[in-house]
Amino acid sequence: MSRPNAQALCEAFAPFRPSLVEQPLADFSRLRFGAAGYCEVAPRTTGAVSQIVQAARERGVPLRLRAQGHSLNGATLPDAGELLVSTRNFRGLRFEEPGTVTAGCGVVLWVLQYILRRHGFDLPVLNDGYPGPSIGGYLAAGGFGPRSGLYGGFWDNVREVAMVDGSGRPRRIGAGDRLFPWLFGSMGQLGVFVGAKLAIIPRPDVPPAPYPSGRTLVAPELAAPKVPPEFATRKEESLFWFTLFVPDEELEPALRRLADLERAHGTALRFQERYRYSIRDRGRMPPLIYPQARPITATGAWGWLSDQSAARVEKLLEFDRQFGALAASEPHYRRYVQSELPAGPAVYERYFGPRVYGELRRLKAELDPAALLNRGTVFPV
Repeated sequence: MSRPNAQALCEAFAPFRPSLVEQPLADFSRLRFGAAGYCEVAPRTTGAVSQIVQAARERGVPLRLRAQGHSLNGATLPDAGELLVSTRNFRGLRFEEPGTVTAGCGVVLWVLQYILRRHGFDLPVLNDGYPGPSIGGYLAAGGFGPRSGLYGGFWDNVREVAMVDGSGRPRRIGAGDRLFPWLFGSMGQLGVFVGAKLAIIPRPDVPPAPYPSGRTLVAPELAAPKVPPEFATRKEESLFWFTLFVPDEELEPALRRLADLERAHGTALRFQERYRYSIRDRGRMPPLIYPQARPITATGAWGWLSDQSAARVEKLLEFDRQFGALAASEPHYRRYVQSELPAGPAVYERYFGPRVYGELRRLKAELDPAALLNRGTVFPV
């Protein structure tokens, strides 16, 4: 059965105030692009998301989920005949319970941090570098950062996730739920993330502030703090990163091998100083991130592609292939595939391994029985 074109989709989903967009979307690398024309909906309530998913299921319309699009693998790019569901309008904040903030999954993490710090609080874990990922995107990728050595991964600092599954059913998944660890790194396969209750901590550099119990507000759509000049890219350059998860006791040999790989490919990328983030073991590790609960370090190469000529891109892809071979060369190495260049069902089956991949497939069938969500990204169509 042929899929409807973008105009027909906008007509079919007219009650949800769709937009017809003619310019194709790109992923963060600008090496992959979506359909030339697509229909987008940007709901504001969980009820609307539920109705959209139910309508899509009745019509057999695949849904592509997108927050900030802060990934390199094209997973958020709509194909022809897909309806793009943007979560950018889920930006509400509520202070309901001391030690937490409840936030819409469309809130950019750096924006949330900016707001929290004005109230005397901090997020324990957030991304480094750019005001890029939203809460939902960070959750869908997994999430770790510079303070993960103290506070663990993002998964250790989320108390509850609100989502709509592939049947259109709203769900609240608490940290003790069997499904909870599988949400982190799930790449939009199991549901549309609409909100999360996050742990917050007092700022250490200011006097203690009272918890603003009952306060609600709406976070701005764009980042409040400016991007620091040292992290700003030129328009003609593209940023790439290649992350390796390594047990702490195996870190030094891994760093030496990374250095050798960088030296062999120094003309393709403008490599920057290698990052290194310890991730504390707090007794729980999402299976899609790493197979065991143990202290690990996220390290890797990053930099800018100085131009996007065919020859330069091929060198980048060759680096990616060799980095993937490095990640597969040791039993306790893992790659952060959720946000990086590799893509496609064969890639994820290889990186996750048969047990984890099989369990994710089972959960997919349970929560998204019609395979509407981000179809073809992790599992074959």
